[in-house]
Amino acid sequence: MVHLKRVAVPALAVVLSVLSGSGARAADIRTERMAALGRLWADAKYFHPWLAYQDVDWDQALVAALPKAASAKSDAEYAGAVSSMLEALHDSATRVVPLGAEGRGRPGVRPLSETTGDGILVIALNPDTISQEAQDSGARLREASARIGAARAVVFDLRGQGEWTNRNSSTMGLLFIAAGLNNGLGAGGLRVPGQRSRMHSGLASPWEGGSVYFHSAFLVNDGAILESGPSTSLRPVVFLVDASSGLPPIAPALQAAGRARLVAEGGASDASLVELHRIELPGGVTAQLRVTELIYEDGTTGLVPDLIVPSRDRDDAGDQPLQAALALARNPGSAAPPARPKAPPYATPRREKAYAETEYPAWEYRLLAGFRIWAVFQYFFAYKDLMGEDWNRLLVESVPKLEKAVDATEYAEAVAEMVAHVHDSHASVSGSRALLELFGTEPPPVRTRIIEGQPVVTGLLDGDAAAQAGNAIGDVVLKVDGEDASERLSRLGKYIAASTPQSLENNLMRRWLNGARGTEVRLTIRDGRGQIREVRLARAANANLPWRGGDVVQVLPGNVGYADLDRLTPESVGPMFEKLKDTRAIIFDMRGYPQGTGWLIAPRLTERKHVPAARFRRLLALAPEGLAGDISTVGAGWDFVQYLPESDEWKYTRPTVMLIDERAMSQAEHAGLFFEAANGTRFVGSSTAGADGDVARFTVPGGITIGFSGHDVRHIDGRQLQRVGLLPDIEVKPTVAGIRAGRDEVLERALEYLGVRGAKLAKVGEAR
Repeated sequence: MVHLKRVAVPALAVVLSVLSGSGARAADIRTERMAALGRLWADAKYFHPWLAYQDVDWDQALVAALPKAASAKSDAEYAGAVSSMLEALHDSATRVVPLGAEGRGRPGVRPLSETTGDGILVIALNPDTISQEAQDSGARLREASARIGAARAVVFDLRGQGEWTNRNSSTMGLLFIAAGLNNGLGAGGLRVPGQRSRMHSGLASPWEGGSVYFHSAFLVNDGAILESGPSTSLRPVVFLVDASSGLPPIAPALQAAGRARLVAEGGASDASLVELHRIELPGGVTAQLRVTELIYEDGTTGLVPDLIVPSRDRDDAGDQPLQAALALARNPGSAAPPARPKAPPYATPRREKAYAETEYPAWEYRLLAGFRIWAVFQYFFAYKDLMGEDWNRLLVESVPKLEKAVDATEYAEAVAEMVAHVHDSHASVSGSRALLELFGTEPPPVRTRIIEGQPVVTGLLDGDAAAQAGNAIGDVVLKVDGEDASERLSRLGKYIAASTPQSLENNLMRRWLNGARGTEVRLTIRDGRGQIREVRLARAANANLPWRGGDVVQVLPGNVGYADLDRLTPESVGPMFEKLKDTRAIIFDMRGYPQGTGWLIAPRLTERKHVPAARFRRLLALAPEGLAGDISTVGAGWDFVQYLPESDEWKYTRPTVMLIDERAMSQAEHAGLFFEAANGTRFVGSSTAGADGDVARFTVPGGITIGFSGHDVRHIDGRQLQRVGLLPDIEVKPTVAGIRAGRDEVLERALEYLGVRGAKLAKVGEAR
């Protein structure tokens, strides 16, 4: 028994290891399938033109397909799940390409061309007729084209093409051009329908408070005009098709002009006439996605047959559909012209459902959240190229976390963690009670910053309360509620998106001590004497107090002006310049967030006109992932330059300095760009947050709203700002010793740069 145990245990371990590995692979395949389904759903959401105006619950189509994709035991079952989602579009051009389709036609089809007894020329184009005579099919097709002039009418039998033309939608059009068929059929100018697609200039999100600059629109490509010689005579033309048929562009042009008829056996598809993207999914499954629709001169759309006849049995020698086509060729007026549907001239934006009824949605809707996040950052995030991570892989990794979240808190954490990977300080996650509870809403009466690599108390929101608790400026925080400070910061940091390390530190410092109102926070600190002790502070402070006290505008020693842009209001800009007009320099304190004053101040720092100040780039989302023919869209954008506003007021032409650090972000950094462009303002301090660009917003299930940077903003010379920040011309950071001594070392260094040394500064620093 002992001997058997010694042999069996390793063997059992091997078996379990194999089974475990197999299970892991199965789980990976399942996750990959669901992630790919979500990406396809997103591609259709933003680029299938019908979803811009048709009443299709596309969210529900995904939600209904997810359980099928999750339980699929084979590639074929997964393909069925994908098909079930795409079927909600009722679009024959958008579908799953059949697995292993070879694209062969029906056996026993007629020769490439033949003429009926009453002079009707029938030209059959399918893989059988072309491949049967592969060596001379081109010559035979040209011969058939030459016989059009003598024919009473022409019937093009385009049935039985299978996947032949779907592999390359231009096949039929090229055949008609190469064989000269277009010249034989046209007379004068024929107008081919245009192609209409969706384009997105940033993410339009008016309801969520996103930037008004972002919008979506229809993009219309003009249809071609097909010319032919004046000697071309007119004769009846009929195109006989089935659902697999590829049509040449001249077919809808002739039909729209009333010079051709379309007979459909069972049904017809415009797949060969529009732009399609082939999107590869796991297991060799391929989806075909429409990204354009036909648009005619009269504002109609679609491909509507003149006559629809039932599909015949393969063994039906009579070929009733062909007989119907021949009858229509003999008497074109026997069927009323079809009425194509009107296409709306523009889409009416619809608000995305936030599914806010519950903060813990069902698992399908939790995955929907992940797919929405992937889609928005994939196509609309201005700085996707700076993320430094594989966004598709991040989706795959996020799917199990979203699916397995056991409650609202774990769900909100999974959402926040996914968003954190975009590394954008504008990427906020709000509206989640669970996430608010994770961080807490109420701060204690102290502010902290990372100084010399450690969290230090740098400001008092309630000086009396802090003093009574034994807390003072300069205290180093070692633990929070018994948790090591570094461990707490690491734990919370993975839920916060930040462009730079300094921005992450700033975001954490603003939230890491928070908790529920009325609770106490227990801090283990090291004070200025090196003693380690514990203090308790009630969480009930006002966190919205400005960073600094003292006069907003003042004259410092050495006749240097000072303005705190964190507190300066727009209406105070004029009086500020009047007060400081005789100073020999001005220091603008931008260690915080301004109140829209950059647009008013910068024009008064230069006498030049038409001053370029910042470079912008907005993503233009024109196409989804996947191949369109043999190309795949990499990206597109609109690049433009922003200029300083003009001002008729007198100009301040003396030197200016801007104080910066990690608290300066977005509008603060943009003000820095303006000042830099206006007069070469010098930056003193440390690097800013590195997040600029108008914010777009969207929602995900659970009523969660997510924001992000929608514009790529750069210095006017093209230098990168995002994930870098404004870089100081003179770098200086506070020290713990300086904080404890009540000094503003950054301001002191700015004064030194301006030639003022040893000045005693009063009520300028952030201590309260």
